[in-house]
Amino acid sequence: MIKKILFSSVIIIAISSCKQTKEESKIESKNNTFLFAKNISIDENETSITIKSSGNTVSFDKKELPIKTVMVETASAIAYLDYLGALNTLKGVSDADFVYNPKIAEGIVNKSILKIGSSNELFTEIILKNKPQLIIASSNPVLAKFHQQLEQNSIKILYLDEYKEQNPLGQVEYLKIFGKLFGKEIEANSRVNMVNNSYDSIKNIIQTQGKGQVSTVVNNMFGDVWYVPTNDLLQAKLIDDAKGNYIFKDKKGASSLSLTFEEVYTKGKSANYWINVSGANSLAEMKASYPNYAWFDAFKKGNVYAYNKRMNEKGSNDYFEQGILRPDIVLNDLGKIFYPNLFPNYDLYFYQQLK
Repeated sequence: MIKKILFSSVIIIAISSCKQTKEESKIESKNNTFLFAKNISIDENETSITIKSSGNTVSFDKKELPIKTVMVETASAIAYLDYLGALNTLKGVSDADFVYNPKIAEGIVNKSILKIGSSNELFTEIILKNKPQLIIASSNPVLAKFHQQLEQNSIKILYLDEYKEQNPLGQVEYLKIFGKLFGKEIEANSRVNMVNNSYDSIKNIIQTQGKGQVSTVVNNMFGDVWYVPTNDLLQAKLIDDAKGNYIFKDKKGASSLSLTFEEVYTKGKSANYWINVSGANSLAEMKASYPNYAWFDAFKKGNVYAYNKRMNEKGSNDYFEQGILRPDIVLNDLGKIFYPNLFPNYDLYFYQQLK
């Protein structure tokens, strides 16, 4: 199973108990709209909130909110909770040993956070015994039977597949969901607005000042297949915003391309940069795993980068946690790689050059 990788406006604060003006209502409505996220929606009225995501629908009576106890099955959900200061509501985690956030390991040790399973199995007895108000999951078909059992026992499940979004700012907007459910709506809108502004500022610097011939190859072999994104997918969007001239930007579609080594080499042998390499910490390790990698110009020049700078000893990678919420930092990393003169005092955060 391939590892998943990978707000606008301000809150209106009523000055008095008077009815909102039309302008205030208009601004508040904008806050509740996803500008970039395409796979999720919120319907809200005076008494309830309904969230539609990943083909599923879950509703909450506003009397139930804010959520006080939650269990999660994805590392991304942990990142959203932590970013809003709501990690105190977290009572259980799936695949806890593979989470980068050190607060989770601390919670496991002091028993404030329970281990509730893995990507292949959920410990339903533990979950039912502790009865969280909500479980945040991904639409993993392997766990469908466990989810069905939990829902039959009146436990609500919110399915979030933010990794399917095609725009990095769409992933950030999922923070709005957490803001509404955990009583952090003002914080969520403020943080999303901050990330959007930061992203746009960095993008503008790169797009207007980035000079020179830059071309980019991505990823590496997985078995006998080299998976690369089409230009419609998130990874390619980041490269495009960083003015990286992705070698397969002419390819369209909602699914990754499954290519041979020869197909990638033919297109990318002269590429200036090679990013998002996984499974290797050095050029020597790359060459040992597949000798023909050394044929690429980017390899010969040492312009190979992996997003593993923030990886712990267990192999958990903060790129897939904090990186989801901070695409502005990811973009800054890419800008530094492709156009180092634009960011002379910036140090790579998620990425590092393989030596």
